[in-house]
Amino acid sequence: MNSKELKQLDLLIERYVSKEWQQMLRHHSQTLTFHKGELIVKEGGKADRIYMVKNGRVEVFSNYTSSTKVILRFATNGQILGHRGFGEDFTFSISALALEETEVISFPQDLFQSVLKANAEFCYYILLFFAEELRRSERMRKNQLNMTVKERVAQGIRMNFESFGYQRGTKILALTLSRKDLAALASTSYESVIRSLSELQQQGLIQLHGKKIEILNEDALCEMTYCSQDLQNA
Repeated sequence: MNSKELKQLDLLIERYVSKEWQQMLRHHSQTLTFHKGELIVKEGGKADRIYMVKNGRVEVFSNYTSSTKVILRFATNGQILGHRGFGEDFTFSISALALEETEVISFPQDLFQSVLKANAEFCYYILLFFAEELRRSERMRKNQLNMTVKERVAQGIRMNFESFGYQRGTKILALTLSRKDLAALASTSYESVIRSLSELQQQGLIQLHGKKIEILNEDALCEMTYCSQDLQNA
């Protein structure tokens, strides 16, 4: 199973959870709708449920200080939210924000743990997913120490299109992150993002259409950010 498949909780449940436990999950699940800008998970909150994105796009972030927000990854259809609440005290160490109207399926935390205990293969692949996510996140942060601001902004754009894709028939991002979110993703200032986007446009890598971004040279963006698969959706 490749790293892309590991991120798909829906696929892991379908393949590695017994029919009886799948039925139990369905019976105890709830479908919730969150509007754009609404928090699905709040940092510091009680982690009594696990979430899976049914339809939509989500930003996962942490507030390192009262004024510093760091985006950790994105999630979309079939992907898990809330697993970072696992641990001794079961509190969320991150927040998850709906980037558009988003439906999520919610499972009780204690039921999800029972499913893990009763389905060894499922537990094994969830463990691999945890390890892969941690490895990608660590590699991304290490690489950022050696990147210029422009390269970090390019990395943020790359994560944007790898997570959410393009508008049909174009190379315009299906959902373009705000300049503020790009700054949080690249660990830089809003003003530096504006300058970097202008430079990337001058180099012929992107084209700006108001707030939207069109990718003109995906290979060059990949090369600029070391073309490391470890950075995808970190």
